[in-house]
This record gives sequence, structure tokens and C-alpha cells, in this order.
Amino acid sequence: MLKRVAAIYDIHGNASALEAVLSEIQNCNVDAIVVGGDLAWGPQPALVMERLLSLRGTVYFIRGNADREVAGRYGVEQGLDDWIAEINRWCAERLSNQQMEFLRNLRESLTLTIDGLGEVLFVHGSPRSDEEAIRKDTPDNEIAPMIESVSQGIVVCGHTHIQFDRTVLGKRIVNAGSVGLQSAARGACWALLGPHVELRETEYDYQNAAEQIRGCGMPMADVFADHVLNPPTEGP
Repeated sequence: MLKRVAAIYDIHGNASALEAVLSEIQNCNVDAIVVGGDLAWGPQPALVMERLLSLRGTVYFIRGNADREVAGRYGVEQGLDDWIAEINRWCAERLSNQQMEFLRNLRESLTLTIDGLGEVLFVHGSPRSDEEAIRKDTPDNEIAPMIESVSQGIVVCGHTHIQFDRTVLGKRIVNAGSVGLQSAARGACWALLGPHVELRETEYDYQNAAEQIRGCGMPMADVFADHVLNPPTEGP
């Protein structure tokens, strides 16, 4: 059984935000880190991957929809918008063969037993799909079929970039929020699990991060930088 686990989701290639969160986690005496998907789709894909793959200790990774799309070089042929396909290509071109292979082989979900919480299921979107959204205001009757086969008492997810902690049909559903492309929050969002659930928000140098993003050469870099400086009040 693990005593404390940090859950970091939706980093989206924001190296500055990731570094700030990892620095805070160092002071939390965690037994493990769960990286919950959507790692490299963003302005600094290689930097983020290098940092994550250099982490020591127990680190678990699960797959996000953006990881699947970057690793598979998804484009308009797979039904994506032009701008998403363009960013997928740009990110894929900056990752090494080893990093791309790592993304291709990520697991879809993970179950850990955590002190005070019991069995916790970690997914990216929903237990059914890495791109199915569970939002803070999704009606219970829409969530019901997503969790009907879940035996664990707690589900930790991401994908929508907004933190929440709610109970639906006896299941506690926790969204860790987004580290690198946050919404409805100013800082980098993540969760600390065990023996309670703590939704955390870490401040970092937003101006410096935005300057780095503007200079990275990624398509729509200015849009990403503006998002960091002025996070939207609602998620995607």
C-alpha cells in the first residue's frame, strides 16, 4: 500500500509548469508519481519528455488522447482539425524515436491502493475512453454508463483541465486538473492523494514561461502563451 501519491495530468509540453510542480512534490514525501497523460502535445515536447523520463523513484504513466495522436502522427485523415494535426506533426518531429516509442506503449489505466483511500483507478478521460470527458457539471446519468464497470471506489481523471472532487453513484471522481494548460485556475494544477485528497495549485513564473513558449517555433505558440498568461475560466 502506498501512503502518498502525486497525480500530475495534462502537462501539454509546458516545461516551466512541470518543473514547478515537481519541485513542490519533492517536499511532499510521496511514494509515487502518476503521470496521467497528455505529456508532450505542446510547445516544449522534448524538454518535458526528457524531464519526465529522468525522474527517479516510482513513476507510473498512463496514456492521454494527445499522446496517442502524437505518437501515431494523427492528421486530418483521422478526423482532426487542421491546426491540431499540424501541432501533432510538429511535436512528433521534435521527439526522439525512443520518446515516440514510449508514448506508443503507454497503458490506458492504472490501479493503486493508497492509504486512507483504498483502491484508486487512474484514467485520462473516463474509464471507457482516453477522450471521453467527465466534467465538474456532467450530469450523473451521463456518467453512470462510464463508471458502471468500475470496481474501485475512487476514479482519478484529467482531460478537461479543471479540478473537481465529486461523488457520482457512490464513486468518488477526482479531476487533478492540468499542470501546463490550466483552466479555471491561475497556477499549475495537480492532486496529492493519501490519506486524503488534496487538490493543489502551484505558482510559477508565467511571464518567463510565456516568453519561452513564444520562441519555441510551435504553430499557434502565441495562443499557448496567452493561455498561460490569461487562463480561461472554463475548460476545453
